[in-house]
Amino acid sequence: MHQGEPTGSSRRRFRVPSRGPSSVVLLLALFALSSFPAAQESSADLEHQVKAAFLYNFARFVEWPPDTPSGEASFVIGILGSDATSLALEETVQGKSVGGRTIRVRPVKTQEEATQCHMLFVGSETPDRLARLLKAVRGSAVLTVGDSDTFAREGGIVNFVMQDHHVRFAVNTDAAERAGLKISSKLLQLAIIVHDEQGREETK
Repeated sequence: MHQGEPTGSSRRRFRVPSRGPSSVVLLLALFALSSFPAAQESSADLEHQVKAAFLYNFARFVEWPPDTPSGEASFVIGILGSDATSLALEETVQGKSVGGRTIRVRPVKTQEEATQCHMLFVGSETPDRLARLLKAVRGSAVLTVGDSDTFAREGGIVNFVMQDHHVRFAVNTDAAERAGLKISSKLLQLAIIVHDEQGREETK
């Protein structure tokens, strides 16, 4: 859903009606605010709030293939393994929509449920379970977002990265392409780009 970025593709895709400079400013402001001292007692809550805001903005700056997942009228963000992030996200997206679709946040417990989401946030998971999950959604139009530093390198699409008390994110553009997702160049400009091959990355 790249607002203001015509794709030229003949495929019909749902998109946010408008995304002007104000959206970019909002995103940049979000990044500016995404710093928090680790010593503060409220830092954990703030971290979840910042990640929730990121997840919402990811939804606004990514274009999904049409009618995915099949039969789902809402925009679904699944949460696996992080109740705190789920609560923060529910507050963040309350009353909001993406591409004309009401956003729904719901817990995910199975691989089948994971494939029925537009976006899937994965909290801390064991390596074996994470590998099975990523294998299950591989090739599906699911924007996977993870908390572990190696999430994107292991086949996920986006993972949060903590750098000097700032929340940043890495994007595996190869995994996004496999999923049929188009990520806005504006979002990629702010990301650490990760590729499948040789674990190489490009830091902006």
